[in-house]
Amino acid sequence: MSALVNAVARSQSRLSWPQPGRILYLCALAALAWAIITFLYVPLGSVFTTAFLQEDHTAGETIARLAGARNVRSALWNTFWMTGATVITVNIVGLFQVAALEFFKVRGSGILKIAYATPLVFGSVTAITGYNFVYGSSGAVTDLLAYVFPGIDRNWFHGWPAVLIAHTFLMTQYHFLFLRAAIRRVDFATVEAARSLGASPMRALVQIVFPVILPTIFAVSLLVLLAALTSLAAPAILGGREFRMLNQMILGLNSIRRQDMAAMLALLLGAISLAVFLALRWIERGQRYVGGAKTPIPMQRIVLKNPVASALVQSFAWLLFVIYATPVLFTILFSFAPSRSIATDIFPRNLTLENYRAVFGAQQTLEPLVNSVIMSIMAIFAVLLLALFAGRLITRTRSLIGGVVEFSLFIPWILPSSLVAIGIILAFDAPNPLIGGEVLLGSYAILPIAYGILIVPMMVRLISASMVGLDPALDEAAQALGAGPLRRFASITLPLLAPVLILVSALAFNDLVNEYTVSAFLYNPNNRPLGIAIAVFATANDPEALAKGLVYATLVMGVSFIIIMTADRFGLGRAPITAA
Repeated sequence: MSALVNAVARSQSRLSWPQPGRILYLCALAALAWAIITFLYVPLGSVFTTAFLQEDHTAGETIARLAGARNVRSALWNTFWMTGATVITVNIVGLFQVAALEFFKVRGSGILKIAYATPLVFGSVTAITGYNFVYGSSGAVTDLLAYVFPGIDRNWFHGWPAVLIAHTFLMTQYHFLFLRAAIRRVDFATVEAARSLGASPMRALVQIVFPVILPTIFAVSLLVLLAALTSLAAPAILGGREFRMLNQMILGLNSIRRQDMAAMLALLLGAISLAVFLALRWIERGQRYVGGAKTPIPMQRIVLKNPVASALVQSFAWLLFVIYATPVLFTILFSFAPSRSIATDIFPRNLTLENYRAVFGAQQTLEPLVNSVIMSIMAIFAVLLLALFAGRLITRTRSLIGGVVEFSLFIPWILPSSLVAIGIILAFDAPNPLIGGEVLLGSYAILPIAYGILIVPMMVRLISASMVGLDPALDEAAQALGAGPLRRFASITLPLLAPVLILVSALAFNDLVNEYTVSAFLYNPNNRPLGIAIAVFATANDPEALAKGLVYATLVMGVSFIIIMTADRFGLGRAPITAA
């Protein structure tokens, strides 16, 4: 009898206590829920509360003040028309680049590919600094133009033209990455059929190839639009006082502690971003696209036999090479030049490592680079853990919980960075019980947290997509052999995902190491990042400070080049070249 009682007791004990794996799963789910609520929904709710629930005045009064401010209206108009113009110019340049690399046979396409890839390694505030250094009033290119054309206005690269030029040639990275892959999947048999019916190569490109890749064109246009809409570095450094965009107004209002107005403008910018996203998605779904064959012939590059067309394509392709390569080459070259040469010479007369010694030899000068590296690694490591669990939850459980998690983690993809930053400021500028009563504002940790929010949608999306492609039979076989969930994940899933995890982490690091927009809102003397330091050096009149900025830009480019070339090798193959 006692044996039966003991057996029942042991059975009840096993039933009343969950297995260790179940406990770990519930703890991870609770941690994920805490992170989503604390760092996504609470900051967003704080923005709405600050914008609409002020004690001393109403939301209508805040809106009236903003609407009555001429500089706010001007910034709103500048943001609208600059965004539209950027989408147009970037698509013109980006589509031509893709055609020059993948559809037409252009001499030196390998060198052109390197030049066209420079926005991937020479982006954000680093590229803006380089463009300002080369094309600005005292830049090398401006000096050269003034020598050839003495009457030229040395301030030609300033205000809205400079912002539009910078946007146009720095936002083609999406075309380089995504449209090149899309055009390689087009069935070349359709192009050959059009050519046999008398269509010229240009007509075949416009009427056959572009309609097939139209979904990708819409996708990259959306990315360009959102990037232009929330641009901060280009107008802040190049725009001057006469050209400001909404993000600058939000940053300025936050700096003077008018956070109700800053929150209202941030919500306006977020509403515009969301409306544009939904509108373009609706337009995209309403389109009819041309499909390809089940076994398509790989895309092949065409030799232009018309001498005029060939000369135009070759000339424009190499003109773009000059525009892209010049800021990069001059930035690298002058980073090795004596600081006195930067302010006086078109080309440096001698080279030195003194600027690099100044950066690496002084702790205060090296600190922004160290801060950015540490904070980026912290953010990536935390988001990797979150993305692995969230990705498995999204892909393996078709439940309401998975859908809510997926929706929540994609919220930062739509919201402008300034709205994310304002939300963090408002939510954590006082003791918050969700983080143990601590105050994050002014702490070192606030930027890694913000960086993590920025990269979580991209990392979750790519890791989830990779998990979908894993063969479930491998996991089932390990389970049949008695392996538990954690062991199966560590022994099977994680090694299979390792290349993707490394690649995604590298791309995230590339984005964060010189991030500017969120950093401008949240940095403090304890965690001043590289993007802020480069911006300060870019606007300094001291040649030694500018030299340090050029060294930083060169170092960032070197790291980014290795990362992006690795990504390109993972994602794209080589297309054959044939004459037609």
